[in-house]
Parts: sequence; structure tokens; C-alpha cells
Amino acid sequence: MAVRIEYLLMLVFAILLASIVGFHPVSKEAVIANGQKEVEFDIFFVHNIKEDNSGRKIEALSAVKYKKYIDFYDVNVSDELGHKLFAKKAVYKDDTLYLNENVKLSRADGLDFYSKSLNYDTKDKLVTTNESFLLEFNKSVIRGGKLELELNKDSISISNVDASIYFVE
Repeated sequence: MAVRIEYLLMLVFAILLASIVGFHPVSKEAVIANGQKEVEFDIFFVHNIKEDNSGRKIEALSAVKYKKYIDFYDVNVSDELGHKLFAKKAVYKDDTLYLNENVKLSRADGLDFYSKSLNYDTKDKLVTTNESFLLEFNKSVIRGGKLELELNKDSISISNVDASIYFVE
């Protein structure tokens, strides 16, 4: 019986030696991706409360923090002036909020803007889009093109636009 165990051990040793000699592992450098998730939130709220007003608010159904940006889903953004932004998806990167899918901007004075995408520069309080948009006010609708809206100054700049005014009853 001892002879059979020795043969078995010699066979295992031969297979191990053949696998060590025949297998040549290759060393590769690790790649660090910028898109790796750091933190994921469900029902996300950030409120910047100031002494004299409610400040800025960001609310989202979910948020994912990556190394260089944050993704929001079903996002609602309010600022201290009473302006509100709504979108299905948003990305916050380098002090700019890029809103996509069913975007709505409601100003405090009652103007409502609808677009496929908007870019909101949080430092300069500047909203821009190169997409077509709708502007609703006083039961009328204006269809237009490129939009630039300064929320601090309440100034609207529209260029390259083919606007039509529709009166809704």
C-alpha cells in the first residue's frame, strides 16, 4: 500500500511542476478609473440654511458620488431667490449642474422654462441651453432656441431663435 501512495505523490508533484514551468503569469499595472463609485445615497437632501432665508436646496431620489462628479436622479434644486429646477437626471461637476431629461426651470416671477437639457453654473447663477425650449407665462407659450438666463439679474438672452407665441386658454 505504501508504494501506491508514493506513486500518487510523485504524480501530483509532476503535475505541479509541469504547471509551474508551463504557466507564465503576466504582470499588468492597475488602472485607476475616475468612474468608481465612492458613496451612493437614496433619498438625498442637502439644505444650505442662511439666517435671513432658506438658502439653496438640492433634493434627489438617489445620488451617486464619484471621484470627480455626482450623479443625481429625479432632482429638485431650489435657490435662495425662489427659482426651482427639476430634472430626471443631473450631473454636478466643477460648480456646474448639467440637467437632462424633462428639465423644468420655474422662476420666482412665474416664468416656466422647459427643455431637454440645461446647464446651471452655480457660482455665476447662469442657466444656459443650446437645445430648443418652451417658455410659459401668462397663459402663453413661446418656442425658442438657444437660451441664456442670469438668475441674479433676472435677464434673459435668446439668440438663434425662431419664436412663435401661442395663446393658451
